Amino acid sequence: MLEVTVDDKMVLQEEMVMADVKFMKRGGLYLVVLNPATAVVMHVSRHRTFERSGDHELLRILEDVQPGRILVLAAMHEGFMQMSDLTVNYLRKLGSRTILDMTMGDRWAWIWTKEGRTWAEGAVFASGEDSLVVQGGPLRLHARPQRTALADVECAWPRGGHWDARRTFCAQFEGYGDLCSCWSPILFPVDAHAKSVAERGMRTIPTVIVASERPLLLHRCLLRLVSVPGADPERTLVVADGDLQGGLREVRALINLYGIKFEGHDAGGNNVTLRITRHYRTVMEVAFRIFSLDPYVILLEEDLYVAADFYSYFAQTAPLLASDPTLYCVSAWNDLARDDSGGDPRLVMRSETMAGLGWLLSRKVYQDVIIKWPGHDKFADWDMWMRLPEVQQGRECLVPEVSRTFHFGAKGAHLTDYFQANFYVHTSFNTLSHVTLANLDKLSPAAYEQHLKELLLGGVHLDGGAVNPCNKTLLPRNSSTVHVLWIKMNEVSDDYTYMGVVSCLRLWNLDLRAHHKLLWRLRWKGTPLLMVGWPASPFSVLKPQGTHVLMRYDPKKPADEAPVYIYQSPNYSSSIVSASAVTVTPYS
Repeated sequence: MLEVTVDDKMVLQEEMVMADVKFMKRGGLYLVVLNPATAVVMHVSRHRTFERSGDHELLRILEDVQPGRILVLAAMHEGFMQMSDLTVNYLRKLGSRTILDMTMGDRWAWIWTKEGRTWAEGAVFASGEDSLVVQGGPLRLHARPQRTALADVECAWPRGGHWDARRTFCAQFEGYGDLCSCWSPILFPVDAHAKSVAERGMRTIPTVIVASERPLLLHRCLLRLVSVPGADPERTLVVADGDLQGGLREVRALINLYGIKFEGHDAGGNNVTLRITRHYRTVMEVAFRIFSLDPYVILLEEDLYVAADFYSYFAQTAPLLASDPTLYCVSAWNDLARDDSGGDPRLVMRSETMAGLGWLLSRKVYQDVIIKWPGHDKFADWDMWMRLPEVQQGRECLVPEVSRTFHFGAKGAHLTDYFQANFYVHTSFNTLSHVTLANLDKLSPAAYEQHLKELLLGGVHLDGGAVNPCNKTLLPRNSSTVHVLWIKMNEVSDDYTYMGVVSCLRLWNLDLRAHHKLLWRLRWKGTPLLMVGWPASPFSVLKPQGTHVLMRYDPKKPADEAPVYIYQSPNYSSSIVSASAVTVTPYS
């Protein structure tokens, strides 16, 4: 158990049972930030420091907390298993005297003022018996920090208008860095971009941000979004799911600072997947109700960072979505693109997968899917549901070769720090301020098919009997010549070889996605690569006679084994006694 009390009032309480240990639903490091003048709890967060990269967000928040705040940091069950040296050294720099001695199983808590003194710090070390580590504990820490005068913690900002609203916000909430800095507060970007768009007679596509009770992530998303060309606060809407009298209070206050539209609701229920599906239905309904005259809207999750040409990209592709009935959406995200593989930001492709992560939804498609939306209590994962054949109906999405969004959120309903580090950190992201997209006239179904045939016929076909996808010399680097790799695939579900190849290329390997009729357009170290599933893909008729197919490749096999194998068809509580407690009594 972990408890934090302030002036005899419980502000944090966490209990763990055996199931929590098995699935790590709790545990790690817990952070509480207090206002030194009012004793208001300004921030509470939990960090999964028992897994790789689990301390990245903790480090960011600690850096963004304003000087003079009182902080409480406490470990409960494996708070140090995967803590990086960077975080350890930062905590030592902040003033911790024992952090260098902490290791797996130790109990630890620290109460201090940022850029000030330590009020209390304690640790109970784990003991080892053979291979078993016995958790340290219990630990009880008590401190009485000195109260700070209210005038000493208020910033000397100008009075009136936006500054008063920001002053009120920053006295209640923490972790916002320069937004609340007394010395170098950020200035919200003026709407010059929106005005220049209006002066040219253009109309910015409405942006609807899908949010929850994660205001720090939403702030990072909005701060970037309002700064890019084409942004228009009056045509930006945040729809948030959560407790209107609880976690959404901070979200609403933040959005008010940005001067954009807000609608909050409580989707209800404890099942996260079901709740998100309900939330997305509300998001779509609210979006097309508020922007009632617009033919489409951009849906953007709160943990996405947008490229400088984000609005330009959608402005150029929106007419295609409007005119082509075979299109389902336009996405800003490419599932199979890495930052170390280069790519052409002008290139747009067709994909059978609805990628999401920043996408354009037309009113027509909305009207088609909303009447089929899963019932209120019917379990469904919204994006998987939208990809069902009976819902998507064979329609495709347009995706860029180089993504226009970057996923930075390390925590979510189906996301952990480890997942973020393995699947999202190294995705491609366009850094150019404006890109004129190329060959948009080749994206209609017939034209695209012809274009792919020309690429296949003019490409260099790799010898699947000898090639090793894990080899660093797989392709020449930064070549403009298209290379083609034929892989064994009897049907869509026959993904054994495909998964082996994309694992070698360090691409998404959890399911089969981002293809057009089982043809994948990839980029490897700057060189274009077409990968075709043979004989399932209709493009298989273009395989040159004598070209060998890569069969049954498994990257987990020893490196000295040949990558060609004989083909085989695939078949398709009890409570924890050890505890730590932290009691903070900062004021008499």
